[in-house]
Amino acid sequence: MGIRAHHSEPTDPELLTWLVHALDGVIGQGPVVMVAVIGFVAIVIPLALAVLALRRLRRR
Repeated sequence: MGIRAHHSEPTDPELLTWLVHALDGVIGQGPVVMVAVIGFVAIVIPLALAVLALRRLRRR
């Protein structure tokens, strides 16, 4: 077995297309809403981790 060649794109284009259509079907809104939801999640996760880290430091 040899090593399989990778795509030149950072993600699989077929998988990315499927995910976009699946999210559009679930959310049912346009691309602006999807960008807002993904942006919100991308901001909230690091903030939540920072809050948890600060709480842990204060306990010590």
